[in-house]
Amino acid sequence: MKLVGVYLAAGSSRRMGRAKQSLQMAEGVSLGGMALLQALHSELACVVVVVRESDDLAWLPDEARSAIGTGRCRVAVCKDASLGMAHSLRAGIEVAESLLADGALVMLADQPFVQSAMIGALIASYRGEAGCDFVASGDQGMPKPPAILGRSMWPAVMRLEGDAGARALFHMPAYWGQIEEAADALMFIDMDTQGQYEEALRIYKNLLALGKVT
Repeated sequence: MKLVGVYLAAGSSRRMGRAKQSLQMAEGVSLGGMALLQALHSELACVVVVVRESDDLAWLPDEARSAIGTGRCRVAVCKDASLGMAHSLRAGIEVAESLLADGALVMLADQPFVQSAMIGALIASYRGEAGCDFVASGDQGMPKPPAILGRSMWPAVMRLEGDAGARALFHMPAYWGQIEEAADALMFIDMDTQGQYEEALRIYKNLLALGKVT
């Protein structure tokens, strides 16, 4: 079963006032690069990074740049990113389709505390459920990304518009899946404002001191 990552990094960051993925969590560590590296360290066959046309990709970690050279990481430019998340998601799914993937694990670039172990647990759950359409991370029962969308859901994804994400699809009777409750709510921290960014910095420094992140 071939699973690829769809890493959504094409948001406008309107509330932050600057591109979130370029924010520095530590020297040489960009916010947008943290979860991307975890995805590259997972069992995903490839990670598709979806960006806006204006993105200079300066935030990409060196390891991701090297992975682009080997095909392990790909960049997809979404010309319609300004129209909402649905268009970025569709751009990523189009690449997953071209790669003949069986499923796409959708991640957000502003979830810096997602770990490769979490990604691995989602992959194991999806592979272990025959006929499963999706596996989503759970926040007190509410499905959230990272989430794996099987090919059976892609036609519906391609019909999404505006800021609609895949969450509404999880409640449709046409699809069956699992919600894997996350062991750590840190992975769902919002990064939309300067205050939230500063709080994430504080958490990251504490995790560094405890040796829980690198």
